[in-house]
Amino acid sequence: MTDPFPELSAVRQSLGPAGGVPWRPAVGRLDHIASPVEPFLDVRAAIITARVGDGGTDTCEALTAGLDEALQALGAALPADAAVIALGGYGRREQCIWSDVDVMVLHADADPESLARSVFYPLWDAGLKVGHAIRTVPESHEAGSADLETLTSLLSARLISGDGGLYDELMAMATDLVRTRPLASRLVAEERERRRRDPYPTMTADLKEGRGALRAHQGFWWERRRAQLIGLAADAPGPDETGARAALLAIRNALHAAAGRPLDRFLHDVRDQAAAWLDTDVPSLAATLTEALHTGDRLADRRWPDLHVERDPMIGFGRRIFGAIRSRFSVPEEAATAPDTVLTLAVRAAGRKTGAWFDATEEETIRTASPEPWTPADREAFVTLLSAGARGRTIFRLLEEFGWVDQEFPQWGPVSTAPQLAPFHDHPVGAHLWRTADEMRSLIEGGGETGMIAAEVGSTEELLLAAFLHDIGKARGGDHANVGADLAASFLRSAGFGPATTGVVVDAVRHHLVLSETATRRDIANPAVIGEVAILTGDLRRLNVLYLLTIADLRATGTTMWSPWRATLLRTLYQRVQEALKVGGAPPATPDVQSILEAAGAGPDDRAVEEHVAAMPSDYLEVASPADVLWHLEVAAGLTGPVAVSVDPTDPGRVLVAGRDRAGFLLAVSRAFTANGVVILDARLRTRSDGIALDTFRVCDDRTGDEVEPGRWETVGRQLVDAFSTGYDFRPAIRQRAETYQQSPGGPALEVRTRAASLSTLVEVRGAD
Repeated sequence: MTDPFPELSAVRQSLGPAGGVPWRPAVGRLDHIASPVEPFLDVRAAIITARVGDGGTDTCEALTAGLDEALQALGAALPADAAVIALGGYGRREQCIWSDVDVMVLHADADPESLARSVFYPLWDAGLKVGHAIRTVPESHEAGSADLETLTSLLSARLISGDGGLYDELMAMATDLVRTRPLASRLVAEERERRRRDPYPTMTADLKEGRGALRAHQGFWWERRRAQLIGLAADAPGPDETGARAALLAIRNALHAAAGRPLDRFLHDVRDQAAAWLDTDVPSLAATLTEALHTGDRLADRRWPDLHVERDPMIGFGRRIFGAIRSRFSVPEEAATAPDTVLTLAVRAAGRKTGAWFDATEEETIRTASPEPWTPADREAFVTLLSAGARGRTIFRLLEEFGWVDQEFPQWGPVSTAPQLAPFHDHPVGAHLWRTADEMRSLIEGGGETGMIAAEVGSTEELLLAAFLHDIGKARGGDHANVGADLAASFLRSAGFGPATTGVVVDAVRHHLVLSETATRRDIANPAVIGEVAILTGDLRRLNVLYLLTIADLRATGTTMWSPWRATLLRTLYQRVQEALKVGGAPPATPDVQSILEAAGAGPDDRAVEEHVAAMPSDYLEVASPADVLWHLEVAAGLTGPVAVSVDPTDPGRVLVAGRDRAGFLLAVSRAFTANGVVILDARLRTRSDGIALDTFRVCDDRTGDEVEPGRWETVGRQLVDAFSTGYDFRPAIRQRAETYQQSPGGPALEVRTRAASLSTLVEVRGAD
């Protein structure tokens, strides 16, 4: 005969011949009469000690089977026209360790008290918390008509024992009820309420009632069950949904086992025990949880696209969906008339009156889109999406699902659902970054001091990008600020943001902890401390960006991180650094580049020129002609490898070496010139704020003093690329060339003189050529 309870039998076998953990009667009982519930209690006690299978669906099946066996035994005493019905999670075979036992005794015309004595009293005596009901089919109809929770509970109804015909009558009644009562609108209302309570995913998530948690999965199940009952086609759950549900059940059981009570929140003090029950560690467990909740959120967005018909509550009632996007640079005219791209489609989808969603055609377009260089319209649309609150997050999650984010923004993947285990962090990394962007929008548009500072910055674009990218370096190891600065630079460059924008944002990412750590850990009355911060920030504009980012970051981290005390310290530090920078109010204006734009003619767009000039040192235009600026900009824009060499098209005696600045960059250039017989007569060395070195040299042949022929520059460029890629060694060629020089009497003599000059050191080197 086939074993009806294989999961239960496996647990019993693990208990051994002694029967495992003895059952204890409820407190107050003076004697103990064997109860059909006793074997279930043994099973539960054994599972608390060691899970069954994966700890999720396997453990739930074992607990469900144990209850089924107990209730079949209890139901044997019922009249012929009665039935024991499992409801709720028990009915769906999702019984967790300390879950309520949801049971209904269905009858035709029996004495309710005798039914309760037969079924419920033994459960209560065993100390179980029972969700109980005794009803006829008409009474069930009345209750299901009046209450959504009762109706959905009936959808989960499963016959345990008794009159099968009565159960069929119940299900026919439930079918009639749901035929005329679609569930979607009420499930959407419940999901909206969950998101109102938790606008962002949290680390202390409620695995039953929280956003993306089991209640959302139950909604999916109820809709499928309704479709099945009324004869409609129902979509089968995909592997991502099945996996997320199983993970949530496993972690819920682990919390129950660890706490010894029905704990459904992922609280800090039980994480170690819960992880041990699942044979894993806390970081892995937390990562599994955040990924499962993210999946539930995304599936809810897909199933109920009208979730966001209402305005985002975090933006404020009656306010527009998108924040105003301002740049301190010119916006090319073609941006407004450019054809649709993935990002412009995304902004349109986020702003729909009927919710945030893509139609089937748009989804197919996005899934099949090939990588293309970002246009000005793309860059504006990306920042616009960051300003769209919950709608922006919804659309971005869909872009993740469709593969676009991995393709165009690969830096995002590791932080998307990465957990943060420190108690002061309320959210996973990805949710924290989205909340920081929302907090930044609030600072920009909220008026008061922060609104005035944002107006001085003059670029909501840079502020929102800094907010969204400031922790992009987490989940990778190492110093997340420095790692994040490199990742932010990589993304911004690939997306085509200009060097000035990139420089400001990357600088903010690299130093986003400086103000908060200085304000709370150092003596901000010490002028030396203020001087250090002033040197680090460099100018008022960058200080303003950093100040607003620090406030947004702290507000978005958690309730313990932003307080009047911290706000006062931070503001005091900000004001003292302002004074140290000796600025009166408005930041320096962008240099006048009108003559350069006129020289450009039909060349680069206005913004590209403005960004380039703003990203160069302040004295750049004093020594660089408009033609030089355009030359530098053209070479930097076309840079695809580590370095490029370009001869001035109007003067063969001048050469530009451009590349990613790094330790040894100038050394490699000087070695390449020396190895190829190039003498440097004059040098202008400058690095843009985005890290691109643009070094201009006046040169000649080292023997004749004539111009260097073009073919030699091709060799220099190729060798420099090899030097930065594979470690090309110039020294043998340099030694060979040095041997041809006539040595001065007495051998080479070298004199080095240094002189301090404020924040720099002057070095003078004299010696024989």
